[in-house]
Amino acid sequence: MFNDNPVVYGKIKVQSWKARRDFNIVKQDLDFSCGAASVATLLNNFYGQTLTEEEVLKKLDKEQMRASFEDMRRIMPDLGFEAKGYALSFEQLAQLKIPVIVYLKYRKDDHFSVLRGIDGNTVLLADPSLGHVSMSRAQFLDAWQTREGNLAGKILAVVPKKAETISNKLFFTHHPKRQTEFAVGQIRQARAE
Repeated sequence: MFNDNPVVYGKIKVQSWKARRDFNIVKQDLDFSCGAASVATLLNNFYGQTLTEEEVLKKLDKEQMRASFEDMRRIMPDLGFEAKGYALSFEQLAQLKIPVIVYLKYRKDDHFSVLRGIDGNTVLLADPSLGHVSMSRAQFLDAWQTREGNLAGKILAVVPKKAETISNKLFFTHHPKRQTEFAVGQIRQARAE
């Protein structure tokens, strides 16, 4: 009964930082394949699909490999899903209950990533280039607000065509943690002692 439980025997598998950073993220293999990798990451982790970046790229059928929200929306019915793009405020984004693909302007380049956690101060991304990334609200807004006005950010929401499609509710959270939060807590505790 306990043979498969490494904790019972005091054996915990050591993982590299890179393996933990990239866990369950479909990484982009090409400079401009972040859209395809984001689609695969979202569908695999939230809806239990088993897509590769290459499979999504073939469906996108783009010579330059650059995809838009419209390109991603167009292939969703073939995958059993529907998608729609929206322009939102940060406050509207924080009310979502599912992960979405976000459009970012990151280091002056167009980029897509998967929003998998958000609260008033912290955003958690499953990023096809950077892995799991937590950002402050200000850092995220700097990359996400690419439009003028109140509805300054863009997302692609993806939902299954069949209501009975099961989703992994653990993939999305309204309580994201900053990666440095644990270390800061340890420092505070050490200073208090």
